[in-house]
Amino acid sequence: MYSNLPYPSIVTFCLFFLSTCSSAVVGPPPAPREFPHAAVAADHELCSKLGTQALKDGGHAVDAAIVTALCVGVVNPHSAGIGGGGFMVIYDRESSKCTLAYIFKSSLSPAEMNTMRPSEGLMVGVPGELRGFEKAWKKYGKLKWERLFQPAADLCKKGYKVHPSLATAIAKNALNITNSNSLGEIFTRNGKMLVEGDIVKRPVYGKTLEEIGKSGGADIFYNGKMSKTVVKDINGEGGIFTLDDLKEYIAGDAKPVIAYLGHMNGAKIITPPPPAGGGAVMSEALQILSGYNFKPSDLKDHPGLTYHRMIEAFKFAHASLTYLGDPRYMKDADKVVKKMVDQTHSNNLRKFIDNRTHPVKYYGPINYRTDVTSGTTHLSVVDADGNGVSLTSSINKYFGSKIRSKKLGIIYNDQLADSMNHWVNEYGLVPDNFLPHRKPLSLACPAIIVDKEDNLQMVIGAAGGRYIPTTLAQVIMNYYWFGLNLKNAVARPRLHSQLFPEMVLVEENFSHKLIKKIKRFGHRTPTQIMGVVQVIVREKSGKLLALADYRKGGIADGYKK
Repeated sequence: MYSNLPYPSIVTFCLFFLSTCSSAVVGPPPAPREFPHAAVAADHELCSKLGTQALKDGGHAVDAAIVTALCVGVVNPHSAGIGGGGFMVIYDRESSKCTLAYIFKSSLSPAEMNTMRPSEGLMVGVPGELRGFEKAWKKYGKLKWERLFQPAADLCKKGYKVHPSLATAIAKNALNITNSNSLGEIFTRNGKMLVEGDIVKRPVYGKTLEEIGKSGGADIFYNGKMSKTVVKDINGEGGIFTLDDLKEYIAGDAKPVIAYLGHMNGAKIITPPPPAGGGAVMSEALQILSGYNFKPSDLKDHPGLTYHRMIEAFKFAHASLTYLGDPRYMKDADKVVKKMVDQTHSNNLRKFIDNRTHPVKYYGPINYRTDVTSGTTHLSVVDADGNGVSLTSSINKYFGSKIRSKKLGIIYNDQLADSMNHWVNEYGLVPDNFLPHRKPLSLACPAIIVDKEDNLQMVIGAAGGRYIPTTLAQVIMNYYWFGLNLKNAVARPRLHSQLFPEMVLVEENFSHKLIKKIKRFGHRTPTQIMGVVQVIVREKSGKLLALADYRKGGIADGYKK
């Protein structure tokens, strides 16, 4: 099932990931914006505009992605920032290749693990974002490194309004913010939590971004004057970081997962491999469902059966997730991924889907290692030369570890919280066994779709943690199989099933009539907001349609030459 394409170059700056949606729904759903040449879709309009300006200034899609991501780390401090990491899929138009960049790493050595006790500092993994950005920029960047950092630095000093998503995150974390002097300095005023419309300024973080930009690279953070401060910050909260943990961090490359999207004339979807497991889960579900040859009439004539089949496919795909993890530690993980995107395997699984749901053991091994993070963001970029970037970034849960450096202004991730075996996570599920330098499993799924001639068709991804693979699968099906326009493909209410816990989650605005039909197949359906998608599609005319999901209130941007 693999393409004859040379493997896409994927810069994956991995650190941890995945998020439940950190937003209040903002509506009504906007129409996609149309641009002849280049576009940026992020979950904050200001960041889309800054990314677009980088493109106008002659930047590559990678330059724009870095500018946009740094901006998001400022305005969405609960979701992203240089204290985190992520995955980046890069499409190079000239070679028709995709590249994958990893920025993902556990922080601890075997000796350090023996001393572990519960504390906020122990939750922090080595922040990989800067090394990942540097790696991608050195290969593709056209703008100066300093130019990439200055817009976000200026924004920190000027300030910005608290938007609905940030206001929701602050309210949900009021106790944590109150108990943290460093967070309280930023998110409270006169003893009260900031609310929507208040102005936030982050001058210390702005100075840090400015210094990193002027330094010309990421060494200042990993092996320079900032590294001692980082170690002191984390160890001051019970961590056991060493300077070597930062110095030895490498943003790696990896061969992406490439799978065909059934009855789409040879189109391929390109996603990161483990420890990003979301791409394999989404691809397996889509390949199981492709055998039904869905068409627009299926949603109209028998929507209950159509969604039942989706749910069952999602369950089988999540059973496969049990075998995924860091390939260095999970035996045969690469073979499992190949099997998951193999059409013959998918055809065999489809035979087990009937007109009823079944006990969890029916679908295979039960995955108890479900990700539950809530601090994630995604952005998509296409430049005027046809290059594309799909980037998912995260600090794990809201405000990460809740540790903010007073000297650097950085909010550090809590990547390792769901990987440690000391506790059951917040959903009552057993986390990954924690091994030295192991990269925690993520469901991040930045994706790029190309046609059979390897031309860029779609750049897509989502925030939403455990909801990411099922969210993206539904948007892709809505657009390519069910014939919905891009606005409705993204806005259409979604559902989610991950095999365990044994239930199907639906969004609050999901059709009650349709819920009743789904329940006839034996499914339980609580409600939950899920997934925030950022997508850019190239139409047959060559024009770009860019859309930021209304669920987080973002707005896409772009330009004409």
